Amino acid sequence: MATARERGRCRERLERLGQSALDCDSLRREAVADLQRVIGFDRWCWPLADPETLLPASGIGLHDYVPAVSRSLELEYSTDAFAAKQVLARRPNAAASMSAETRGDLARSARWDEAMRPVGIGDVAAVACRDALGCWGWIEAYRDRSDRSFEDEDLELLASVAPSLGSALRQTMYDDAPPSAAEPYGPGVTVLDHSLTPVSSTAAARTWLDSFPDAPALAAFDTLPAVVYPAAATARTGTSGAGAHALVQAVDRRWVMIEAAKLEGHDDGHIAVTLRAATATETFTLLCRAYALSKRERQVVAALVAGLDTRAITQRLCISRYTVQDHLKSVFTKAGVRSRRQLLARFSGANETTST
Repeated sequence: MATARERGRCRERLERLGQSALDCDSLRREAVADLQRVIGFDRWCWPLADPETLLPASGIGLHDYVPAVSRSLELEYSTDAFAAKQVLARRPNAAASMSAETRGDLARSARWDEAMRPVGIGDVAAVACRDALGCWGWIEAYRDRSDRSFEDEDLELLASVAPSLGSALRQTMYDDAPPSAAEPYGPGVTVLDHSLTPVSSTAAARTWLDSFPDAPALAAFDTLPAVVYPAAATARTGTSGAGAHALVQAVDRRWVMIEAAKLEGHDDGHIAVTLRAATATETFTLLCRAYALSKRERQVVAALVAGLDTRAITQRLCISRYTVQDHLKSVFTKAGVRSRRQLLARFSGANETTST
């Protein structure tokens, strides 16, 4: 068991790590390695999040229940709330363990019983990596069934580093290179049955799904990209008839909107999953949040994206040209760019202008 001093040093290292220049994958691996040394676990998973809908996007990890990931996510976003991702993202305490949530009876969790127990996983610790601007991902740490359960001190450490890791994810999780100039895809649709098994699909949907970061690893197990299952499960259990959606960045840096909704009529109980190019408004909103832009900074960037020059921006917003330059300087720093051209490239992801 780690001492209080070791935990304190770990906390300090992870806070510094959040200020490093590492890319998102490298940052996550470094953070996990540090936590493994102090807390103690062998298997883990770290998916990213859509901060608006709290659906998990692609993730990295080291565990051996990949074939059951789809079922685990389906249960987590429908009936099994024990240390569930979307629950932790909203709770005051961002960290929890499966053993504590189930009061020591792990079998109360259907996803542990069906997906994790068969491969020897015991207790699970999870933390929502969130800062003041939202939840940007989750760490899940798995101990073997023969190991002791996670303790309060372990969860306290995870909760204490959640804000700094959340901020680090927010600043690194979106690829800052401009989107691919390849031929655009049209919308695609995949239909899932009541058990979330694909029953039909358009060619365009298959193209979109193949572009997701985790598609190659999951295809070997005949499993769709991970985000599909929580989206479909959320749409299936929704009482208002509203669907579920998530914004994902593909490997070619295009922005993809995935939307799930229940079908009615002959295919009642089936879920239609639509995949399409995200609009400029959708990507603009997310990037402004990720870069922590103020309301006025968003208005200046929106005007820039709409093609306005400095003079036109001053007239639209009723501010001086010096104030425009000050706002742009702040935006450049937050977005990590050095020019208006780079800023416009950063916010280019669709072909429509955005509103303020």
